[in-house]
Amino acid sequence: MKKAFLFIFTLFLGSILMVSCGAKHVETEVPAASPTAEPTADKVIHYVVKPKDTLWEIAGKSSIYGDSFQWPLIFKTNRDKIQDPDLIYPQQDFEVNKTVPTDEVEQAKKLASETGKYKEHKKPLKKLPLDYF
Repeated sequence: MKKAFLFIFTLFLGSILMVSCGAKHVETEVPAASPTAEPTADKVIHYVVKPKDTLWEIAGKSSIYGDSFQWPLIFKTNRDKIQDPDLIYPQQDFEVNKTVPTDEVEQAKKLASETGKYKEHKKPLKKLPLDYF
């Protein structure tokens, strides 16, 4: 009887030690990686007009498009601020979309190349020489 008691006691003690000293398994749910969108700041930048700036010169800057013929893109993006592409003013804050689809870039270049020579004027033209939109 003593042997049986000792045997059961040993099993009991062993099971307690196994449970309390064993490695614990903890399941955690790792959320699935969501696709990261490009920050808006990378897509749109701001340019503040300086005295004597033109859309042609702004578009030609390496920090903007690096191609003066893309000035209609600035005009189109800021249509609410620009009545006439020949008349922009210091301190105007323009948004510049840096991720323009290729077909829109090509259309802008085509329009810029078809735009007639600048004729000085002080008031916005009532009718633009081309339909830029």
